[in-house]
Amino acid sequence: MQNMFKNVHSKRFLLTYLSLVVLLLLLFLTLSQQPPPAESSNSSSSMLTVFEPTLEIPQFLAYTSDHSVFTNDAFSGKWSFVYIPSVGCHDCEAIFRVLKNLKDGLANRSVQLVLIDIGGQQIDELTALVHSHDVDARIITVNGTPSENKSLKNFFTRSRAYPEQDLENAVFLINPRALLAARFQAPFTSVLIRQSFIQLRSDYAVNH
Repeated sequence: MQNMFKNVHSKRFLLTYLSLVVLLLLLFLTLSQQPPPAESSNSSSSMLTVFEPTLEIPQFLAYTSDHSVFTNDAFSGKWSFVYIPSVGCHDCEAIFRVLKNLKDGLANRSVQLVLIDIGGQQIDELTALVHSHDVDARIITVNGTPSENKSLKNFFTRSRAYPEQDLENAVFLINPRALLAARFQAPFTSVLIRQSFIQLRSDYAVNH
């Protein structure tokens, strides 16, 4: 009788042990198949950060150099490269040369270059740079409340990957759904940005 009870307990222990092993195995497989982090860097170039999923841009109201209204809706239906120079930007000359070559190389009406002046302190400087480099770009000035301006700037400067992003060394890509899709971090060239953009645009076409 005692041997029979021992056998029963042994079988129960064995079944419990096997069940635990199976559960641990399933847990391991589940964790190993989880998707990558929200931001992933392109393996071919550390300059590119792709936002997955894409990020919704805070609502804002801006005006172009000809006093036309510019809102988030102006990003819809086309790809937009966005540059937000800082006051007294030291690298603007080099960045503008890259942006001109990029825009000229793409030569596509479905692609626009947008220069954002947050606070209205750089409009004259940006206008002079656009003319001197003959850049086909839209200059917009965001004149919200200090809180709104700060919120918009923080959206571009703060992220999980780069909490202290330097704006004057970054170019952002917004997709036709007006969502932030990627960031290009200097040093970069127009050729590298264009190649990355063509791949991102191709991936977007497949998924949309």
